[in-house]
Amino acid sequence: MDVIEYSLGTQQKAEVYINRLFAYFLDPEQPHRMNSEFLRAFLNGLPDACGFEEDIHDLSDVVVDDQVRLTEQVGGETLSSGFVDLAVQVPNEWFLLVELKFSAEDTQTEFYRQDVTHIDGVPKDDYESGAYYLYLHQNDRPDANDPEFSNWTWTAFVETVLTNFIVNNAPRYPQRTVVQLHEFVDDIRSITGMSDPTDDVDEKVELYLDHYDAIADVTDTFENQWETFSHNWPSRLSDRLVTADEGSIRSESDYHVLFECANDAIGDWWFRSTSSDWGMIFKHGWWRHTDDLTDVLHGRPDDRNDARSGFHHRLENDRETAIRDNTLTLYFRNMGANDQSFIDAVSEHFDERADAIDAALPDAASRTENKRNMISAEYDIVPDEHSDFFAAYVAALERGFSDLVVENPDLIAILDDTYTGAVAEVYNTQITMSTQ
Repeated sequence: MDVIEYSLGTQQKAEVYINRLFAYFLDPEQPHRMNSEFLRAFLNGLPDACGFEEDIHDLSDVVVDDQVRLTEQVGGETLSSGFVDLAVQVPNEWFLLVELKFSAEDTQTEFYRQDVTHIDGVPKDDYESGAYYLYLHQNDRPDANDPEFSNWTWTAFVETVLTNFIVNNAPRYPQRTVVQLHEFVDDIRSITGMSDPTDDVDEKVELYLDHYDAIADVTDTFENQWETFSHNWPSRLSDRLVTADEGSIRSESDYHVLFECANDAIGDWWFRSTSSDWGMIFKHGWWRHTDDLTDVLHGRPDDRNDARSGFHHRLENDRETAIRDNTLTLYFRNMGANDQSFIDAVSEHFDERADAIDAALPDAASRTENKRNMISAEYDIVPDEHSDFFAAYVAALERGFSDLVVENPDLIAILDDTYTGAVAEVYNTQITMSTQ
């Protein structure tokens, strides 16, 4: 509190403190040692109404600032300006403006969205991927004046994001950061008038502290196993597929397996584990360099000029669902890092084939009506039927791959046509899909 002007009233001091601490936690560059994990949890936890669909696997370019100047400029002249509480952005790609409200009424959201032309001097039009707006307020206060601002209460944020993040991650972070996170919860509860934790919560906290060493040991063991699995699932999946006579391994490295399906109509597939979160499963030919579309890729080029689509499972993002609910979700994704014109073209070609896709999809899968994750399929993870949880996870992956790929040439042919049609429309290049 020493860094805050003492001329402010007590309430204002607390609000400014929370704003600054929030920005501190969200910023991967700050010395809290959480890197981008809290930011990723925050973005993943945004309310559905926000429509946030960006690819947040790589947040190395993200910029987080508080009290960011927004201006309305015409002909280089500033007509009006204001300061938004938080701005999260990847320059030239997307931005999220967050207005934090405690006691005051909303007076700025309409200006922020409708009139503002520049964010910290940068034209809004420079952001090619997406613009998102969030209004975080108390339960008993009105929603944002602007209807395009997504409304989220402090109570929902604390219960669905902040508390869960602390419980799931506290043993991995420095004690000082964990203490700050707990104080952050207490400060939000105090300033927003939320109820204090119940006796049941206090009892659970006491149990956690009493058994901290045992919990930390068990957690570390599982984390190590999970980290190993996040890199070796491609080889484990391909081994199961080979055992089931569904194909053969063409090549294998530390992070990639190239798998040849027994059905020639399906072609060759890449299983890619370079990310601890995004488990990629895509056909050879669904990832190309946009400067030379004959250049088929299985990794991100240095200049990032690529066009890709494919199936994926989210190891980190969906981990709680996998462990708690024993459910694996496989997605077919129109990748968020693609050129916006290519994203739109893939979506249009996909929607044109909606009836044929519905007819080809297995019972476990459905179209989502989402431009990015376009198909979603759920499979049971059944640890009791396998040697351990990870073997059960791989078995669920095998069922999904068989359902959506090996036994589904009709669906793969449709997705081939969707990709090649979008390439022809956006890049004026005719390509064909090879079986290898």
